[in-house]
Amino acid sequence: MNARPDSTHDLTNWNAFREGSELAFSALYSAYYRYFVNYGRRFGADDATTEDAIHDLFIELWNHRQTLSQPQSVQAYLLKSFRNRLVTQLAERQRRFADVDVEEQFGLLSPEPSAEERLVTDGLHQEQYEQVRGAFTTLSPRQREVLYLRYFTDLSYEEICAVMGITYHTARTQLYQALTALRKRLQPNWPVLILLFSLFDH
Repeated sequence: MNARPDSTHDLTNWNAFREGSELAFSALYSAYYRYFVNYGRRFGADDATTEDAIHDLFIELWNHRQTLSQPQSVQAYLLKSFRNRLVTQLAERQRRFADVDVEEQFGLLSPEPSAEERLVTDGLHQEQYEQVRGAFTTLSPRQREVLYLRYFTDLSYEEICAVMGITYHTARTQLYQALTALRKRLQPNWPVLILLFSLFDH
């Protein structure tokens, strides 16, 4: 699993990219590509849709680099921009078949396990993994997304608010409710969840 990109390098690469550095632009792409792929899978997006969203995002960033400002958090800015494009693309494709609220799909499992799911599977016995997986299905999509952003991408509450477009109070409440529900569901196997989050933190 990828560690969180270094914020100092993020800002350095961001400012160099805005000045036209292709090397810095490539560094940003490399640092966040896997984050975007995993994030796309959490929305149930297929690889082609995810790749399209990534491609569109970076093309737009490059084309508008001279007008971009320096965000407070490069990671939050990029994740929010990617999320917006992915949700739009999924909504456009699904509108042909049904009126589906893409925002409510977060956490649907893709056919191929994501990187963190494979790591969890390796770290837990199958029975324990199924317990964790079953507990997570009881959470709302928004609770699953807040958990994912907090423990897998290691975002702060302020960054989660920026990415999801929610208030600080909502982010804190959703995370608290999710952890409370998981703790209740997994007792007396609460240490399993501790192991899960310790894996997410690496």
